Amino acid sequence: MQFDSYIYALFLPLVFVLYWALNRHFKWQNALLLAASYTFYGWWDWRLLGLIVLTSVTTFASGLAIERRPGGKRWWATLSIAINLGILICFKYLNFFRDTAAALLQCMGIGVDWPMINIVLPVGISFYTFQAMSYTIDVYRGEVKATRNLPVFLTYIAFFPQLVAGPIERASHLLPQLLQPRRFDYGNAVVGMRQILWGLAKKVLVADTIGSYLETMMYNPHIQSASTLAMGSLIFAIQIYADFSGYSDIAIGSARLFGIRLTANFKYPFFSRSVHEFWQRWHITLINWFRHYVYYPLGGSRCGKWRTCLNVMIVFTLSGLWHGADVTYLMWGIANGLLVLPTVIAGRRTPDRLVGWRDLPMCALTTVAFAVTLIPFRAFSIRNFNEIASTLVHGDWLVMPQGISVWLFIIPMLVIDWIGRRMEFPLERMRMPLVARWAVYWILLGLIAYYGAGRQLNYIYFQF
Repeated sequence: MQFDSYIYALFLPLVFVLYWALNRHFKWQNALLLAASYTFYGWWDWRLLGLIVLTSVTTFASGLAIERRPGGKRWWATLSIAINLGILICFKYLNFFRDTAAALLQCMGIGVDWPMINIVLPVGISFYTFQAMSYTIDVYRGEVKATRNLPVFLTYIAFFPQLVAGPIERASHLLPQLLQPRRFDYGNAVVGMRQILWGLAKKVLVADTIGSYLETMMYNPHIQSASTLAMGSLIFAIQIYADFSGYSDIAIGSARLFGIRLTANFKYPFFSRSVHEFWQRWHITLINWFRHYVYYPLGGSRCGKWRTCLNVMIVFTLSGLWHGADVTYLMWGIANGLLVLPTVIAGRRTPDRLVGWRDLPMCALTTVAFAVTLIPFRAFSIRNFNEIASTLVHGDWLVMPQGISVWLFIIPMLVIDWIGRRMEFPLERMRMPLVARWAVYWILLGLIAYYGAGRQLNYIYFQF
């Protein structure tokens, strides 16, 4: 079930009405959320439910074992993480490791011909696996208490607004909200609906429009001009932002309708003055995950400049691998790590002041730098990446690039983001007359219905 589908447009209001009809029955509300979450996830393939239940139950049991048997807590934590990583590796990385091992053996003169294993990648497995592992680590560290409420814990792992696309929540933030009664707040629900509307606008009007244009261009890079491919790389950066942040807005807005606050995942990343600042604004919950569970345990920035640089590169390399089981994703992660290093070495901090007009040249340069790193990310293979790179180096830069028309959708989004950059999302506080507000709502809804009819592109991060 996708957020921008008619099914979800029926599913969400139905769950919302039933949920608040049970306002005086807190346990039944949680039971409804769990049933709705499993229905939402099972809509793709009901067989995948067994996998998420396995992850949830083993993680829940390990949390109890860690608290009840302090002497063996390291063993239980290791077992839980091994199970979760084992499931992730089997479904996502098995063929990648197979190909890598075959290539290494080939370099040593040993020829192998291992069969390709066709495994369906479960939607959202990287997101909920990391969420499960964060719980185990936090219980092991004593940062959270292991919950003894199995239904609530199952909901924590499978909560449908953030199940397949994040944000990746830590137990210390989401579990307490699920363990206490919630009261309906009209103002919060209104803000949630606005956030859903803005997320749909970005996904349908911007991301899907760009996606239709990029599909034909990137499949045939050898017949495109260099200027067109360069324009396409920049446009892809905007597409993935509109797609991913749009889905995050829909997730956070949907959760608000049930009185639950999820962590912000994007904070206007294209208004960043460096790549270092960019990664404080882009996919925030993933970077925070790596910061707490990889970077800090490695020593963070407390072990000297060179060790800090190594820790940064480890984090970005793992981030690339998290995104996909391919060398192209590793290239993307390493490239971003290298772009962050100058700021780390210089010891510069992100300015506290709000980005202003004078910062726009640096923001544009940062966006272009990020777009360049996305070239291998967007490529389907090393061969496709080589074709794109060859065209960019040897192709024609003096012709008008294709795809100028998609900026008619991109520029309004960027302008609205700029105007609303002080807020969590641009439509959060709409200080305008009631008639004007409703005019904005209906115009956006009309555009979404018009451009979304008969055209639905998959969410890019489903593959991760």
